[in-house]
Amino acid sequence: MEKVGYMGIAGSFSEVAAGKLLELAGMTEAELVPLVCSQNILDALRAGEIAYGVLGIRNTTAGPVSEFVEAFQDVEYEVLGEYILPIHHCLFKKSGIAEEALTEVASHPQAFGQTIHTRAARWPQLAEHEIEDTAIGAEFLAKGELPDTAAVICSIRAGQMWGLDLIAQNIEDSTENRTTFWLLRLTGQNN
Repeated sequence: MEKVGYMGIAGSFSEVAAGKLLELAGMTEAELVPLVCSQNILDALRAGEIAYGVLGIRNTTAGPVSEFVEAFQDVEYEVLGEYILPIHHCLFKKSGIAEEALTEVASHPQAFGQTIHTRAARWPQLAEHEIEDTAIGAEFLAKGELPDTAAVICSIRAGQMWGLDLIAQNIEDSTENRTTFWLLRLTGQNN
């Protein structure tokens, strides 16, 4: 069974895109491996721990995914599939915490770029706290690894998986917010 690494963890947008890409490629027996970030995927590809990677490469609102660009800039790879996923961000908090008590919002830099105007208009008091993945933010908040006064930006699925309270949904600045994901494998000698 082929292993396919993807950015993020269960509940991430990348997990959804990975499932769609594998379906489109007819890879029904593949095992999805959550690897959180582009560099981890590249390292696992180079080590032979996974055969393929699924990575977000660009977003219609926030532009290129910088972590992909940085990790794969001098790497030879073959793109086997592309999937464009509509991205709808939600803001969640811990149960029992008043919205007025929130002091920060944690999420991936791409999510911050995709929600900057909405957040400035609705929650200007919330300081940004960058983390590696949107779904990890939901996990961290639920497990107490973020302050109780933090909110997180993630998918509806991730927030619900971790039992968080929904403050607002569809907080992306553009209704046409989409991320392009690639299914790829390494090629060449420089890998």
